[in-house]
Amino acid sequence: MDTKKRLHIIRNYDTAPYHMDGNRIEPAWLFRTGKMKWRYGELTIVADFTPKVRPGGPRIQIFDLFETNAYCFVFYTISEYKGEKMKPFMALYDKKQNLFYPHANLVSSYAYLSVEKGRRLMKTSVPGSLYAIKEAVDLAGKDGFEMIKEDDNPVLLRYACE
Repeated sequence: MDTKKRLHIIRNYDTAPYHMDGNRIEPAWLFRTGKMKWRYGELTIVADFTPKVRPGGPRIQIFDLFETNAYCFVFYTISEYKGEKMKPFMALYDKKQNLFYPHANLVSSYAYLSVEKGRRLMKTSVPGSLYAIKEAVDLAGKDGFEMIKEDDNPVLLRYACE
């Protein structure tokens, strides 16, 4: 089945995303997170709805996955990373070269188009596309965005993937 047409299902605090294949649900990927895997007994939510880290170190939560024929993008958070709670990251798996990058950034020669520091990309029903929301003030007057004014609404950017 063409990976662009697969629906992925990720349960909270699980390390195995599934995909729909016809009328069946099958494991799509298995992420080995070792001691960073959430255990059911560790799930305590505090007042601001963030998980409370139990003794034993930080935990990882995979919350989204986007797959093309050439790449797999994985969006996840680490419960505590260098003093920051629920730090977002993006990982990238290059299927053709069998390479995994746990903390990936999509860097453009135009810095204002780069997707860095775990900024989340969104997927839609448009095959091979990921989207990001950027504040108008960050794009106003830049090459290709001359019509944008600083006080405009946020801008939806489309990134095409193989």
